[in-house]
Amino acid sequence: MKMTGRVVDSIQIIYLNGPSSSGKTTLAKALQNSFEKPFLHIGVDKIIGWMPDKINNWTGGEAPLGYSWKQGKEESGNPIQELQAGPFAQKIGETFREVVLALAKMGHHLIIDDVSFGKGQVDEWKKALKDFRVLWVGVSAPLHVLEEREKDRGNRILGSARGQFHKVHVDVTYDLEIDTHQATLAENIEKVKSLATDHKNKKERILIRPLQKTDISKIVSRYSFPWATPEKTEALWNTYYEEQESGIRTVAILEKNCEILGYGSLLRKSVCPFFLSSNIPEINAIWIDEDHRRQGLGTALIKWIENLAIEEEHEQIGIGVGLYRDYGPAQQLYFQLGYIPDGSGITYKGQPTVAGQTYPLDDDLLLWLIKALL
Repeated sequence: MKMTGRVVDSIQIIYLNGPSSSGKTTLAKALQNSFEKPFLHIGVDKIIGWMPDKINNWTGGEAPLGYSWKQGKEESGNPIQELQAGPFAQKIGETFREVVLALAKMGHHLIIDDVSFGKGQVDEWKKALKDFRVLWVGVSAPLHVLEEREKDRGNRILGSARGQFHKVHVDVTYDLEIDTHQATLAENIEKVKSLATDHKNKKERILIRPLQKTDISKIVSRYSFPWATPEKTEALWNTYYEEQESGIRTVAILEKNCEILGYGSLLRKSVCPFFLSSNIPEINAIWIDEDHRRQGLGTALIKWIENLAIEEEHEQIGIGVGLYRDYGPAQQLYFQLGYIPDGSGITYKGQPTVAGQTYPLDDDLLLWLIKALL
């Protein structure tokens, strides 16, 4: 789908950073076509293409002057390929920034397609481009998707995506983070354009996106509740991330002003036995920061998760809610959004309750609600 738009004077450069096979080049070319004003696309691969072939070795051998791969292993034992840069390759990295700087000084609008490893390298770009209006965009996809793309492309050494995946976004702060697997190309274009054409108001925009590994430390520091130690909270979120990687759930992160203010999940294998038996996904573990409630954030988060379920062609979606007073606002919100009791009663710790039995009135005693999506 071809889209048109207008770039106001606020943004001159769009910087895309992400691991190999994350979809940066595809996004960059689509963005070029989406704006009326011409943007030049300049990527690290193009700069490397200027180098003599004999200087680099992309098949696993040594290249003392240029770029090469070094085989290694993760702590888990999975093989990875780590990028090595000899002195000439390091000079090429500096040349890349200088070329971009020269083009920017000439007044060109640019889309930069790069693989920078973490905050240190991105900060070098931010220092070089400090006098220009830049939209900083982190591009990602789940690891298993990167590896599938890497294998399908056939022109990437296997293990390079995994080697870059854990380094590229470490401690980097972006204006926008997008996932090329969870969102369509058209949706990601609109996300970038909405900030590129309204840069002055970007910090007031709400961003909802899938969980990234680098989010976990931020969540642990902000949302280690009194009833759970930071260690248990970190273990829980590591489990969530692993489940997202395996497709069991997708965790939605809600940001405003670059702060994580809420989260929730689309859990494809529900903890509710009635939903599980009918293959009905569950909206799970919804939370909005207490200081930012009643601002529509919970509704936005639920709508995002519902839309994801619709994209996956689910006809219904469910959610569980507690029964005591603290859950009153949540009960009201869910009913307002069209959720109704599913008719199967109440569960305690995931098991149906039995008439005549006594159960604690706590967070594990849940009423299950359901909503038709299609």
